[in-house]
Amino acid sequence: MESQKADQERFDEAVNRKGKLALQVLAGVGILAAVLMSMVALIQSGDAHEASAAVQPVVKQVAATAPASKPAAASVLDVKIVPSSKIGPDGKKHDAFMQTEFSVKVGQPLTLKIDNTDNAPHSITSAVAGVNIISQPGVHTYTLLVSKAGRFEWTCMVPCDSDAGGWAMQHPGYMSGYITAT
Repeated sequence: MESQKADQERFDEAVNRKGKLALQVLAGVGILAAVLMSMVALIQSGDAHEASAAVQPVVKQVAATAPASKPAAASVLDVKIVPSSKIGPDGKKHDAFMQTEFSVKVGQPLTLKIDNTDNAPHSITSAVAGVNIISQPGVHTYTLLVSKAGRFEWTCMVPCDSDAGGWAMQHPGYMSGYITAT
């Protein structure tokens, strides 16, 4: 009886350990699938400069080439993405957005002119703010219109900084940062 109880406890611990790992793997696969589906939809749209907004339209993004009813005083922010460019506390060079803090006024557009110098796409993604910009290599322009006040963390959801296990994706100032709407 004691042996069966010990066997059951070891079995339960193994299931918990492996189950947690399996859930983490499934979550990663789900995120990757969502990013890939977004990329396919963007490519199939026939207009490489047009981005689609996340399901909740808290932040609307529209390609600059699309007709938009923007106020004349819209501000423009140049953003550059450079692979293996910024030295981290580990002494290694990491992928980085050269601008990671975006300040906007609620209801007023902010135009992001993104120069992705990498040969792979990157994103500015914040589920809470409803932002999901996928920037293909090259220069693309997007407009953010935030409809509520707050400070929203964003991250690059496209796997990057692979030489460092994706370190830059979890550290603001590299492949993540904040959108602040006042």
